[in-house]
Amino acid sequence: MPRLSKSRFIAGWQCPLRLWYTVHEPWRATPPDPQLQAIFDQGHRLGQLAQQRYPSGVLVEADYRHTRQALEQTQVLMADPGVPAIFEAALEHDQVLTRVDALVRNGDGWDLVEVKGATRAKEVFQLDVAIQYWILTGAGIPVRDAGLLLIDRDYVYPGGAHDPQEFFRFEPLTRTCEHWLEWIEAQAVSFQEVAARTTPPQIEIGQQCFSPYPCPFYNHCSADREWPEHPIEELPYLAGERYQGLLERGVTTIDAIPDDYPLTVAQKRIRDAVAKGHPWTDPDLGEAVQGVEWPLFFLDFETAQPALPRYPGTSPFQALPFQFSCHIQRAPGVAPEHTDFLATADTDPRRPLAEALLNALGDRGSIVVYSSFERRVLGELADALPDLAEPLAALQERLWDLLRVLRNHYYHPAFKGSYSIKRVLPVLVQDLDYTALEVADGQAAAQAWIQMLDTDCDEERDRLAQALREYCFTDTLAMVRLREALLRAAGEL
Repeated sequence: MPRLSKSRFIAGWQCPLRLWYTVHEPWRATPPDPQLQAIFDQGHRLGQLAQQRYPSGVLVEADYRHTRQALEQTQVLMADPGVPAIFEAALEHDQVLTRVDALVRNGDGWDLVEVKGATRAKEVFQLDVAIQYWILTGAGIPVRDAGLLLIDRDYVYPGGAHDPQEFFRFEPLTRTCEHWLEWIEAQAVSFQEVAARTTPPQIEIGQQCFSPYPCPFYNHCSADREWPEHPIEELPYLAGERYQGLLERGVTTIDAIPDDYPLTVAQKRIRDAVAKGHPWTDPDLGEAVQGVEWPLFFLDFETAQPALPRYPGTSPFQALPFQFSCHIQRAPGVAPEHTDFLATADTDPRRPLAEALLNALGDRGSIVVYSSFERRVLGELADALPDLAEPLAALQERLWDLLRVLRNHYYHPAFKGSYSIKRVLPVLVQDLDYTALEVADGQAAAQAWIQMLDTDCDEERDRLAQALREYCFTDTLAMVRLREALLRAAGEL
C-alpha cells in the first residue's frame, strides 16, 4: 500500500478525488493566491512562537522530502532523556506518516501538541490531532495528553515580544481522539486503496469542494462541466432538507422550483425573477432610496485582522481600521467630492483615523454604507477611544445601509443569488469595476497594508499606498453609482 501523510488523509476525508489528484496529478492544483500564501506565512510565524513555549526543544532538521532521515532523527531524540521537546517529530504507523508540531516529554510518556492559528477547535482540527494520536499509539508511543494549541481570544498584547505562554491556550482532546480511532483505522485502508488506484474515482462536484477547505482541484474538476444558468445553489440559505428535497424531485434549476415549494420571501423573489427573466422591483424602491438626509457621505473602511496583534492594547484577529474613503454628495445632481485617510506610519491607526473621520463627516447628513460592517467598526472605535465615544456614537445614528435597501426592494437575475458589491456593481453599473486594480478586495487590502508597513523600499511603499487609495476610492464611488442606478430602476432619475 502507498504511504499516506496526515495531510493526504485529511484530503481523502474531504474528497477521495482530491486525495487521488494529490497523489497522482498534483500539477492540476490551482496555485495558492497571495492571500492564501499570506495565511500559510502567518501559520509559519505562529509555529515559531509556539516553539518558544518549550525551551530547549529540538527541531528535526530533515524536511518532508527526506522522510527516512526524519524518522531516524526523531528516534534518536526520543531516546535522549535530555531532550524535553521535539519539534516536527516524524512518526509512522501502518504506512501513515505525520510530523508532530511539538512532541513534549511528560514523565515516561509524551504530550502531542498540534498548533493552529485559530481560536476554536474545529472538527477538522480535532481530526488532525486524532490521526496523529492514532499513529503515535499505534507505533507504541505512550501518549499522556493530546490536543490543540490555540490562540487565546482574550489575550491583549501588552507590547514588546509576545509571550507564548499567554498568547496560546492548550485544549486537551485525548478523549475525543479515542472516539475517532476505529474510524481512522478503517479509513486508512480505504484511503490507501484510493491512492493506489491507477484511475481517478468518480466523484460529482458538491459541497465537499468547499468544506472544510476550498479544494485546489476544483477549477480542474469543473472546467468541462456544463452549468445551468441559474442552478438552485444560487438561492441563499438553501441547505439541508430543503436543498435535498429539491434534488430528490430532480429539480436542479431555480426556474423549475414548484410554486408550492416552501421558500423564504427572499428566495421566492429570486425564483420569480429568474422564472420571468427580468428584475424584481418593489413598488417602494424609489421611496426607500430617497429616504436619506442630505448631504450624503458614502463611507467605506478597510481593516486588518492579524492573528499576532501588532499594537499594544489589541487582541488576536481584532479588526483594526487603517483606512477610510468617503465620497461626499452635497445635494441631488451635484458631482461628489472625495476625501480619505490611510495610516502610513507603523503605529496604532485608530485614533488618527477616528479624528480624521469625525472631521470629514461633520454633524449632519446620512452616512451611506454597504452592510453593517461600518457600524461594527464605529462601535469598536468608540470602545477603544472613550474620549471620542460620544461623537462616534452619533455617527452610528446617521448610518444608512444601501445593502439593506437593495435586499428589500430589488433583485436582478444576474446577481446570481449574491448581493455582494462585487456581484451587483457590474450588473447595474457596467462602466465601473475592479478588474484593473492591483488591490481588488478587502483581504488583499489588509495584506497590502501590512506589506506597506513592513517594506524598507520607499518605491514599493508608495506603490502600495496608491493601490490602497485607488481600491477604497472605487468602493465608495461604487456606492454613489449604485444609488443612482437604483433611482433609475425606480424611474426617479
